[in-house]
Amino acid sequence: MIKKYLRALLFLFIVMVNTSVSSEESSIFCFVGDAGEVNPTQTMVVKALANSDCSLVWHLGDITQLGVQSIDDPELQDSFLKPFQPFLETEIPLYLTVGNHDYKGDPSVYLEVAKNYPSIFHPSNFYTKTFGELCFFALDTTIFDKLYYFYKRGNQIRWLEEEVRKLKDKCNFSIAVAHHPLYSSGDRDRANPQLAIFLENYVFGIFDIYITGHNHVLADEGDHKNTLQLISATGALPGGSPKDTESGKFNIETPGFLKMTIEKNTARYEFVSAEQNEVLWSNIKVGSGLR
Repeated sequence: MIKKYLRALLFLFIVMVNTSVSSEESSIFCFVGDAGEVNPTQTMVVKALANSDCSLVWHLGDITQLGVQSIDDPELQDSFLKPFQPFLETEIPLYLTVGNHDYKGDPSVYLEVAKNYPSIFHPSNFYTKTFGELCFFALDTTIFDKLYYFYKRGNQIRWLEEEVRKLKDKCNFSIAVAHHPLYSSGDRDRANPQLAIFLENYVFGIFDIYITGHNHVLADEGDHKNTLQLISATGALPGGSPKDTESGKFNIETPGFLKMTIEKNTARYEFVSAEQNEVLWSNIKVGSGLR
């Protein structure tokens, strides 16, 4: 009887340890965007990610500069798979989000790429991923940015409304990731009207944090409708910071990425320089799940 009790106790201890390790390993989320141009900056950022303590990385779009037409397109190898090889060899999970440059080709190719590379996750151009009570929504904003993709919008909106309804009581903290920001203190001031309507109605005021690429800066743009907007888009081509940054905001054009740890309903985030491996800016966001 005592032996059975000890065995059960030992089993429970092992489960608790493994659960703790798994939770800890999943706690550092990193974000990088616009890394599709082959140049020294791309090499520097990929190396920094490969040597980081990130548990997983979200790619925020513009995976390649020219887009890819098929799984055999040389652009896929030249601009993404070969340059990212040092990172892919770490087997740290890489979650993809498509951007406007990816629509220069066929973005559905990345679904096939994900099937061929176990560490790459991309089941659809929009999808959800949950880590306990932490909920991520990956969105495709290019179809709202480009008028000629209007016919694609309905499916994503219906899906988004249903997913928010389904997960509303299950998420302690919520993050939407996509390529295009609503606004920026940099050179690109604001999303066009059709994209802005989508973001205002379905993202801001609903999610705790909205993380994007597109504007080639690292930026903390502050809260709008109690949704924090962050930009991490210096994976290859930094540029676009304003001459003067507003007080309380951060906006810089330097190679780097965003790093975030989330405990319950609190996110602690920092922008990291790829060149110096130093924290450039840090802050905290307290969330409330899905609203």
